[in-house]
Amino acid sequence: MNLAIKPLNADILVVDDMPANLRLLVNLLRDCGYKVRAVTDGNSSLEIASAAPPDLILLDILMPGLDGYEVCQKLKANPQTRDIPVIFLSALSEGLDKSRAFQVGAADYITKPFQVEEVLARVANQLTQRSLQKTLQEQTELLQQQNQQFQAEIAERKLLEEKLLVAEQKMRAVFEAMSDIVIAINIQECQLGDLEILPTNLAISYHPDMDLVSPTIEQLFQHETAPDWLSKVHEALESRQTVHFDYCLEIDNKKVWLAAALSPFRDDSVILVARDISDRKEAEEALRIAEDRYHSIVENAIDGIFQSTPAGRYLSVNPALAKMYGYASPQELMESVHNIALQVYVDPNRRQQFIAEIEANHAVSGFESRIYRKDGSTIWISETARGVRDSTGKLLYCEGIVSDITERVLVQEALNYQQKRTEELLLSILPQPIAERLQFGESPIADHFDEVTVLFADLVGFTEFSASKAPAELVQFLNQIFSAFDQLAEKHGLEKIKTIGDAYMVAGGLPVPRHDSAEAVAFMALDMQAALASFNAKNAAKFQLRIGIHLGPVIAGVIGMSKFIYDLWGDTVNTASRMESSGLPGKIQVSAATCERLTEKFEFEKRGTIAVKGKGEMLTHWLLGKR
Repeated sequence: MNLAIKPLNADILVVDDMPANLRLLVNLLRDCGYKVRAVTDGNSSLEIASAAPPDLILLDILMPGLDGYEVCQKLKANPQTRDIPVIFLSALSEGLDKSRAFQVGAADYITKPFQVEEVLARVANQLTQRSLQKTLQEQTELLQQQNQQFQAEIAERKLLEEKLLVAEQKMRAVFEAMSDIVIAINIQECQLGDLEILPTNLAISYHPDMDLVSPTIEQLFQHETAPDWLSKVHEALESRQTVHFDYCLEIDNKKVWLAAALSPFRDDSVILVARDISDRKEAEEALRIAEDRYHSIVENAIDGIFQSTPAGRYLSVNPALAKMYGYASPQELMESVHNIALQVYVDPNRRQQFIAEIEANHAVSGFESRIYRKDGSTIWISETARGVRDSTGKLLYCEGIVSDITERVLVQEALNYQQKRTEELLLSILPQPIAERLQFGESPIADHFDEVTVLFADLVGFTEFSASKAPAELVQFLNQIFSAFDQLAEKHGLEKIKTIGDAYMVAGGLPVPRHDSAEAVAFMALDMQAALASFNAKNAAKFQLRIGIHLGPVIAGVIGMSKFIYDLWGDTVNTASRMESSGLPGKIQVSAATCERLTEKFEFEKRGTIAVKGKGEMLTHWLLGKR
């Protein structure tokens, strides 16, 4: 065979950054009949060589950017260009330079300035070697193809046998790794007949005493169940489709459940795959029992149980909830109520608040609302529920328990009403700050005040008047007068202390201290006279007031265990009482201390010194009016 093939139309890539050298080489090679491409830098040479690989590359070493060594390394690292021979052309003539060139993969090295004959000879040599290499490679590939074809023809039957053997081994490995029973059944070979049990772990351990060479359906599946299995085999063969079914066997007085599949694979044969699902059946039975118990609990629960959509429809309710809402059955309740917010809640906003709390906290507890029953009557309920969401967190529905708390609410309302009445009664007896302190459990209550103004008033002539009046009429008259005084006390911010018969006591500066208590009491005294005059005019009466006022320190507190009274003690109280008792009808007598405090805003008349019981001689004044 002649392998000396002249490389015609060879493709050569010349890489040199010197235009003069590049033109010389290109013209020289083209004159010899070669196809020549030229570039002036390393990067361009790599791109051209990868896109359209040449037969030979003439490569300069000293170039800007990538030098010739780097270009050659990259060419040899690329599977597309690594077989292209590279001839270095360089002015570098040192041995180390040439050695490095061959280390990076150069095929030859030409030193500049070069001889034309040397370049052409070396190029022709490399192209010839390249052509011979390609020819040898093609011949080798052709011989290999022929040899492979010849070997394939010779070993085809053996190869098929090996493939079948491997396939069988793989199938048997799969069967051995399975935990299922796998059985091949040929219907022609057995009258309830012979089976081929494939070697699976479960099949072997299923019946340890069974003859595994040629067992029958009766041996494997018991005499009483064998006809059923054979019927399923015929069904699979006739339909040509896989038949799935569950079956129960009695083994050692224990029920064993199998999930079986019969698949036809020939006209007369099927593959049976059976899996022991006894554990699953036991779990399903336990689940069924649990669900029955759950439904029994739901159906017989005293409290209402529900599931509802966020939009306001009931998904399920139990009989207790239907009865609570006045419906004959859960079905009637779910069919009748299409909008829970409008049809159930008295306040439609409660449903929105219910859903909002579920969204925010995932649950609600003790959510109390007033709701309508079917007949329009209302009851109070308490709901405890949670939200059920999908994997994305979207609220699917709410489920919870409803309790009828109407009786509790009514009792609570009655207690609240009674408590309110009690508080009102307490406030009518005691000042508000004192009542609050009593409610918080403070006891005893006793306070000292540095300055309190005390007023005593006595209704002159009422004793004689009462002798001629019926009790009801007498009380009515006295109530009108003292009620007017009570209004005046409230108007001036004073505290009514008590009434004793036809006497009236009021104080200023307690239980909250105030600097103008004397002024407020003086105004009230004048208003009391005006109020009594108005009463006399309307009722043709001739009552007069004898009023006394004094200021000073007092002790104030609550006395009594069941009937509370807020009272005052001290010399100030006694002096105020003496100012009233030693006064004159229609007059307001004040002590010297009181007069001194009020002299800038009120007019007084000096009465002089009088004998006061228990006090001796005292200087007093008559309060005449506002200055």
